[in-house]
Amino acid sequence: MPASDDLPWDGRGLPPAANERLRRAAASGVAGSLLSVPDAAALAAVGFEPVGEAMGCIVQHLGWRGYGCGYVYGWNDARTVTSSTTNRWAGFAPYVKALNHAWDTALGRMLAEASALGADGVVGVRLATTSLDAANREFLALGTAVRGRTPTRARQPFATELSGADLGKLLHAGWVPSGIAIGVSVGVRHDDYRTRRQTMRWQANTEVDGYTELVTSVRRDARRQFERRVRALGGEAVLVSRMDLQVWANEVGEDHQDHYAEALVTGTTATGFHTPASTPTSTLTILPLGRAKENRR
Repeated sequence: MPASDDLPWDGRGLPPAANERLRRAAASGVAGSLLSVPDAAALAAVGFEPVGEAMGCIVQHLGWRGYGCGYVYGWNDARTVTSSTTNRWAGFAPYVKALNHAWDTALGRMLAEASALGADGVVGVRLATTSLDAANREFLALGTAVRGRTPTRARQPFATELSGADLGKLLHAGWVPSGIAIGVSVGVRHDDYRTRRQTMRWQANTEVDGYTELVTSVRRDARRQFERRVRALGGEAVLVSRMDLQVWANEVGEDHQDHYAEALVTGTTATGFHTPASTPTSTLTILPLGRAKENRR
């Protein structure tokens, strides 16, 4: 239910500013678009037209991050602890829960705007974060809402990070997007004696085993969370569009340093709807998650 301009917004539904933007768009009759000319032409060729810009955002306070010390087993025995580990040492689980809530809210509000515009989907979605200060961060989802030139309407709009041109190729190849999946993981690892020796200035060129374990463990866990979300969206395949990694250090005590890694994976889930006689392009790499349907109609 739209928020009243006379009452403070309670956080449910769309923000008052979003409702006002939708009213202005309806009154003007002008359909805004973030599409390039080639993307707009490609979408027109497969029966879509832009109906406006769709945006969703949330400012999330990221306060308590959870257990943040990587010193778990002993001075010479350390390992990476990821946010999804199901034991009392699982570091940063509350932080990752807050990140997932923020992304889900931003995407949900963007799709709510698309529904209000009568759209069947949102194309060319951009996902971005902006730090307002040390503890507050804005999460933004922005794209162009499109509607098919057909009397049949989608039950709920889809979202994709693909450009208009790539979406056209995907549809010609027999696949339809079903949503955007996001996988997040954060890991922490204590700098044990071996790690500290490998990173000393006088040390020759050598692999830092502890840091390799940290980044590979966090990336693997993020991919695992990502694939879980893809299946929840009913995707048969996924097109990965982004794999980010941040690493930072923290001095948690005298002569006691931990390293942290945060991994983010995003992509578009897709479902097959027919098997074309030939694939019109080889530029799209589709990563199957499981056994595809043998007979697509």
